[in-house]
Amino acid sequence: MSEQFCPHCMKSLKGTETFCPECGGDVKAAAAAYHLPIGTVLNSRSGHRFLFGMVKGEGGFGLTYIGKELVSGKTVAIKEYFPTRCQPQRLPDASVRPEERFQEAYGHGMQSFLSEASMLRAVGHIPSIVHVMDYFEENHTAYMVMEYLDGRTLYQVMQSGEAIAPEILIPKFLPLMYDLAHLHEAGVLHRDIAPDNIMWMPDGSLKLLDFGCARSLEDGRSMTVVLKPGFAPIEQYQTRGQGSYTDIYAVCATIYYCITGKVPPASPERLTETFDNHPDPLLAPSAFGVPISEKQEQILMWGLSLQPSVRPQDIAVIASRLEKASASGKIVNTVSQTISEPEAEDTEPAHTADCNEQAEDAVRPEPPKPLRNTVWMKAAIAAGIIVAAIILRRLF
Repeated sequence: MSEQFCPHCMKSLKGTETFCPECGGDVKAAAAAYHLPIGTVLNSRSGHRFLFGMVKGEGGFGLTYIGKELVSGKTVAIKEYFPTRCQPQRLPDASVRPEERFQEAYGHGMQSFLSEASMLRAVGHIPSIVHVMDYFEENHTAYMVMEYLDGRTLYQVMQSGEAIAPEILIPKFLPLMYDLAHLHEAGVLHRDIAPDNIMWMPDGSLKLLDFGCARSLEDGRSMTVVLKPGFAPIEQYQTRGQGSYTDIYAVCATIYYCITGKVPPASPERLTETFDNHPDPLLAPSAFGVPISEKQEQILMWGLSLQPSVRPQDIAVIASRLEKASASGKIVNTVSQTISEPEAEDTEPAHTADCNEQAEDAVRPEPPKPLRNTVWMKAAIAAGIIVAAIILRRLF
């Protein structure tokens, strides 16, 4: 290949630069030993040719590279299945091999990875959902290709400044919430909505990323317990009983975090406190001086109800009510702890987002660390989960 590209941003180079004139990156940078070598080209079964650059994100299940589709010249993000729990090794021929004792788990995980890619491609018409352009197997592993988007996650936004005002954040969330309703209608549950999985794009829109924990709402299988304390509802600490209301809690918890700057208390902590007749430790946003209308706060706290049956069951309903409440409302001056269903309104969704083929990047930065990394905190959370499991058996 004669044309040269910057391995950091994939912009064309003249071939004489030491640092990229676009991004300032070292054009001679080398990949880590366990990454694909920079300049690797792989062909998909659909006829696309992908050039690999630097790794932009690493997680427990994979590596995400910046790349380029050589026929169209489009910059892409390419996620490679590389599960750390299987202790994979990169061989000299670029193939991936897990340790022998993890062969079966590795194979099952790769099939789940490909299923995720297939599922996302099937819902690619939903604007706010990450869109997969291609996926294929190669090097004894699998690859998922998405359009590269240069945005920041809500977690990154929050780390760089103060809390986001409700009048700015809530209108941005409405299109995503309506699109999430379409995802639920398609039978898909995300299960990992949190600030590090929602990207704030340069045009101000929000995109939902990383469907590695997503599951079908109708397959009847038990679900693995994968969660982020503070953003996961109580039913997610079990393997069954999850539904659209699970994503609703996570969306409301994310909004709560962004407007208050506070991670909500972990749901087992909330459950044990209320079960012992103590006040719910989840304070309303107005308790922190957040300028939010009474209606908005009531709706948000409704979505954060501990009991799944008390929460709204359709996210389009809560989005519609938030949309109406955002039009006008009296700012709360006192703490409101109401979490029951707000008074009835017209609940017909006002879906304003147009469907298009906009694709999103699945590059995932460092996830939020909502709980302090201390021994006593870990012990408290572990004890809370055990107590919550006992209480849940009594409640459900």
